[in-house]
Amino acid sequence: MTVADRTETSSIEDTIESAEKAIASGTRWLKNRIGPDGHPGCNHGHYYRVPWALAITGNRTEAAAVLSWVEREALDGSGDLKPGAPRSGFETKWASYPLTNLATGAWHLERYDTARRITERLVDFQHPETGGAFAGHPDHREDARQDLFPTAQLGMTGLTTGARHLADGAYNCLGMIYEAQPELPGRLYSATQDAELILDPDEELEWQVVTDFSKPRQAFYNPGIAAAFLGRYYMATGDEGALQLARDYLDLTVQGSDVQFDYTDSVQVCKFGWGSSILLEATGEDQYLEHTLSMGQWFCDAQNDDGSWDNSPFLMERAADRDSVRVEITAEFVQHLVTIVTALGGRART
Repeated sequence: MTVADRTETSSIEDTIESAEKAIASGTRWLKNRIGPDGHPGCNHGHYYRVPWALAITGNRTEAAAVLSWVEREALDGSGDLKPGAPRSGFETKWASYPLTNLATGAWHLERYDTARRITERLVDFQHPETGGAFAGHPDHREDARQDLFPTAQLGMTGLTTGARHLADGAYNCLGMIYEAQPELPGRLYSATQDAELILDPDEELEWQVVTDFSKPRQAFYNPGIAAAFLGRYYMATGDEGALQLARDYLDLTVQGSDVQFDYTDSVQVCKFGWGSSILLEATGEDQYLEHTLSMGQWFCDAQNDDGSWDNSPFLMERAADRDSVRVEITAEFVQHLVTIVTALGGRART
């Protein structure tokens, strides 16, 4: 059974139309929250994707205002987040992730000075040998753990900003992680300690680093973001090994349980739409067209009436600031939908 079989697939034209309406509604919701000074309408730790999402939807005035606020209030001038509130949620986990997203947004706005400073700083967030993104900030690094999804985003940002060394390292790390897997396709271990997979994490860490595709409420985003980066890496370099690795990662979602796609319980599979649409661009193959159409519909079905999206309900229950979480997830889903309609619009390129 393919992912497309799990939900009624709309036509290409209908999906594009619905997705563009969802993008417009989502960006309108985001823009209505932005203050006169560019404040993004959320607390620290949740705005990092807003400039990127608004820039690629043509809302450059608002994107620039938010990025200027971030430059003043959150960045320290060296390309890093300031200590305190801007950095507090990313000191011991996913430390590079907000920076990579901000660098991509800055690049889309042609704020090359900000993009450059962040990109140069990101070298300190990447393991010099494995290429993985360290979980911890350089000032708060308790161990050498590296995680898959920040590594993939680090690689994509490297491609975007011209820092090929970051992308090459990320490619190496994702290949190493996949080759070391002991329980595919049922379980994906997504973190390493140096060059060794973490196979027996403690209970607090388990959700972050082990994905069981037979169970609900898992970190289903890892295969999608891996495929998204590897697909882009293939397009940038022509490396056939990267394309095959992208296929292998995305197939983990395809072979997994239907519970992944129950957005009323979990939206963690969102990045599958990102990965499938990029592989559609890269290959033009029907299987990725089907997955991309299905995920376009999935995003539209999951959107709230006001244009926002929610994170997974089981995570929102524990969220201290639900409005800020909605800003974060809405910006992300707008960005994924833009990638989907772009891939669908250019589907004839191959």
